[in-house]
Amino acid sequence: MKRFRFNVIGISEVRWRGKGEISGGDLIWSGEDSTHNRGVGMLRSARAKHTLIGYNPISSRVITARFRTATFKLTVIHVYAPTSASSDDEIQIFYDTIEHVLTQTSKKDIVTESK
Repeated sequence: MKRFRFNVIGISEVRWRGKGEISGGDLIWSGEDSTHNRGVGMLRSARAKHTLIGYNPISSRVITARFRTATFKLTVIHVYAPTSASSDDEIQIFYDTIEHVLTQTSKKDIVTESK
């Protein structure tokens, strides 16, 4: 992260159950409740930890975090899309979830998606 000067990195296939953050707040995640598959997370720099307003672990495929910058607020949405082998229902639920997240995001925020 330091070498490339990234403050937030989205991670897929976290494989941790449940939702939460590790001690110190370097990583936030959202996974399946009962199995160790899928899962998304965000690795945050010390700077990003201090500017975090809040995060929302929506599902094992979608997590959002909102950050305060000097001039605006930034919402990062990290998604882990289903593969083509997934059922049509699972794919539709995924897209419906993203659409819902975008409608709930403040119109004043800068929004960035990580896939």
